Amino acid sequence: MSCDVAKFTITKDLDNTFVFTIKADGSTLPMEIVAGDVFTAILIDLADGVTKLTKALTVTDALSGRVSLLITSAESATLRSDKGTKPDRYYTRPVYKLVIDCVTTNNGVFLAKVPEVYVD
Repeated sequence: MSCDVAKFTITKDLDNTFVFTIKADGSTLPMEIVAGDVFTAILIDLADGVTKLTKALTVTDALSGRVSLLITSAESATLRSDKGTKPDRYYTRPVYKLVIDCVTTNNGVFLAKVPEVYVD
C-alpha cells in the first residue's frame, strides 16, 4: 500500500476519496488485482479499540493495483476529531487507525495499516 501524503486526514462534512496502491509482498511493484479479490477498510478508534466504520474498497485500476475508499460526507460528519491547545496552535491529533483487510488471489490474505488517522 502506498499513500502520498504525510498525514492521513479525513475532512469532516465532505466526501473524502482515498486511493491506495496495493503492492505484492516483498516487492515495490503494484500487485495486479483479479476478479474475486476483496478489500475492506476498518476504521478503529484509538481510545477504546471500537470499530467506527467498515467499508468495502472499490477497485479503480486492477492492472496498477489501485483501490479507492470513499468516506461520504454523512459518514465523516459522525467522526470525532481531537485538537491541541491554543498555545500549541490547535494542531490535530490522531483519533483513529485504519486497517485494510486484503483477500487476494496473487498474494493471499494480509493486512495493510495506517496507524494514525486524523480528522479535521
